[in-house]
Amino acid sequence: MRHYLLIVASMLIWSTWGLLIRWLELPAVIVLFYVSLIAGFAVPLVLKARGEFSLAGGGKAWLLFAALAVGSTTNNLTYFYALAHTTVSNAVFTHYTAPVFVAVLAPLLIAERLQRVTLLSLPLATAGMIMIVVSSGGIRLGSEHLPGIIAGTVSGVAYAFLIIVSRKLSQMLLHHVAIIVLLWITILITAPFAYFLDYTLTLRSAGLLLLAGLLHSTVAPLMYFNALRHVIAQHAAILGYMEPLAAIPLAFLFLSETPPPAAIAGGLLILVSGYFIVRSREKTAEPEIHQ
Repeated sequence: MRHYLLIVASMLIWSTWGLLIRWLELPAVIVLFYVSLIAGFAVPLVLKARGEFSLAGGGKAWLLFAALAVGSTTNNLTYFYALAHTTVSNAVFTHYTAPVFVAVLAPLLIAERLQRVTLLSLPLATAGMIMIVVSSGGIRLGSEHLPGIIAGTVSGVAYAFLIIVSRKLSQMLLHHVAIIVLLWITILITAPFAYFLDYTLTLRSAGLLLLAGLLHSTVAPLMYFNALRHVIAQHAAILGYMEPLAAIPLAFLFLSETPPPAAIAGGLLILVSGYFIVRSREKTAEPEIHQ
């Protein structure tokens, strides 16, 4: 159960991104640069202190790292494009089609057998997500939304691909290298924006960026990738629904946004699906891998 709880804990940490972005009042690309820069140094230091730092990897591993980089870049760019060219509800819903694509692609790409519990939990979680999205504004269709909907769906496929490749790298005990590669690719992509855009860093925003760099981009990824060694991709994808779910109580507590009944009901469905996944761990758990 510990590894499943680590996945959930990572999602809960990442669910606070919305609050941090609102409190920081900085462009998202600037936030992404600084938190990645902080974590880009923090992650190797943490791994070095634990005696786990290594950049070793064979030819096949570096092909996977390249695939990870392409998936990460595609995921970020298409999701941001979707947010800018359709409604937030459309973008969020299409992005979180990722678990469906994981269920389809994982058996093909990494020979991961489709679990019976996935066939039960995935429809529940997807239905819950639909209820949350519909209650927060609904899904809008129309030609003006089509580019954003397509981009959001592409981001869902890319997100699914990220989960699958990350799972494979974790099985190869190269999860730590994967984190470092992703961080430094993000730094390189966002550095020009950090240099040319006009923005101001205050002591408060610097403190929040430091917190996010250490918590959201160092602690959470280390927990997530370590857990992926023992949690199959389709289960990790479904547990990923905990991230948008956690936004409901956070918005209520910190932003005074009262969730509608449909959103609460949808959240309960996601919790039930997550419960089924965690309860099934004994049937699908793999042998422990020791370094």
